[in-house]
Amino acid sequence: MQKSICHFSFHRRWDSENWTLDRLAEEVKRLGVEGVDFHVRFLGSSTEAAGLIKGALSKHGLILSGLSMSNNFNQVDSSQFKTEVQTVKEWLAVAAQVEAPVSRIFGGHIIAENLWDESAKASGRQRILDGLGQVVGEAEKLGVVLALENHGGLPCTGEEQVEVIETINSPCLKATVDVGNYMQGGQEAQLGTAIVAKHCAYVHFKDFKKVPDNSTPWGWKLVPCIVGQGDVDHAACLKALAAGGYDGFVALEYEGHEDETVGVPQSVEFMNQMI
Repeated sequence: MQKSICHFSFHRRWDSENWTLDRLAEEVKRLGVEGVDFHVRFLGSSTEAAGLIKGALSKHGLILSGLSMSNNFNQVDSSQFKTEVQTVKEWLAVAAQVEAPVSRIFGGHIIAENLWDESAKASGRQRILDGLGQVVGEAEKLGVVLALENHGGLPCTGEEQVEVIETINSPCLKATVDVGNYMQGGQEAQLGTAIVAKHCAYVHFKDFKKVPDNSTPWGWKLVPCIVGQGDVDHAACLKALAAGGYDGFVALEYEGHEDETVGVPQSVEFMNQMI
């Protein structure tokens, strides 16, 4: 498996220090990681992004591990839904131009209290299927692999992720296994990972600490932390991925509250120990 760092791992420094893609790539290189994942939320115009991405990669000798979308297909308003679909299609063109091996995509967001409301989830799931159905054809035409993440609640568990992927049934729709996010739906990281491993095209390496909370059916809420200091069993997740035949990029996604100048290097050190 190869290592990468997600753009989002530096989102606070990106804003506060006015980083560019060149500065981001410089930091990834300094940390000794071979790959980088760029996030469309931070790239500005899709018409200029491909050139900036290629320039940063070339200058610092990095590999592009993926291009991450930032969509939400769970939109009740039809005009907002159409905008989400069109935006994804525009960024798919960029992913093709930069030859991204995968393009991470979301399903949709759902508010926390509706995570166990089956009616709300069913309605959201249908909107997600509609959205993915409209963009996957474009992905097939461009030769881009979309990797659906367990993010935002729809889908969240491994079973939900697999159901959506198998319902769409396209060779260009696979999975981003975010090892931490399964816990947001009450599922242990290694269990969700094992369920989805056969569909995996990308991996996010993150960590959460469980905090007891009786307001959820599973009895905890989560606090993001330095990777390796929480409750994700990363060794078991990597074992499950290997058993499923995965040998692609593992991309660090640091979301901890600790300063990124501390949290990212410590997380990279743990990732190096594990891979």
